[in-house]
This record gives sequence, structure tokens and C-alpha cells, in this order.
Amino acid sequence: MTTAVTDVRAELVELTAERDALRAQLAGDLPAATRWLQRKVWRQAAELDRLNRRIASQRFVLRTLDELGRSLTGEEYRTARDAVSNPQLRDRIAADPA
Repeated sequence: MTTAVTDVRAELVELTAERDALRAQLAGDLPAATRWLQRKVWRQAAELDRLNRRIASQRFVLRTLDELGRSLTGEEYRTARDAVSNPQLRDRIAADPA
């Protein structure tokens, strides 16, 4: 429940900042609006970099498992999937190995 509250608060802060940037743009203060947009792009770039690093780590693990000469057992797969902390990402991973 705490994560949901934190997510809602973060979204509220972001929406408030976006509203303020739009107001600044309407008022003719383009530098303020541009600074907000630039900060947003930097945050998204950092998040994308974090995600890319995570994917690279996961690929490394998969290559290592491949070198073992065997696949993960169904139980190992489900355990690894259940250990993913991000629920959206976990939902994107198939529940059972194909």
C-alpha cells in the first residue's frame, strides 16, 4: 500500500510541475517551460539507462545459464519471475516458461 501512495504522490508532483510549465508557457515564459521539459527528459533518460542496465544483466544471466548446458526448471523460472519487484515488469514476463 505504501508503494501505491508513493506512486500517486510522485504522479501528483509531476502533474503539478507540468501544469506550472504550461502556465509559464502561456504567460510567455518559455525558458521556465523549457527547463521543466528538459528535466523531464533527463529523468526519463536516467530511467531508460537503468532499465537498459537491468536488461543487460538479465541477458548475462541467461547466457550464463545457457553455458551450463541446461534450461531453468519450471520451478526455478517461477521463483525468478516471482522475485521481480516491479509488478508491471513481472506481469510482462510469462507465468510459465514456453
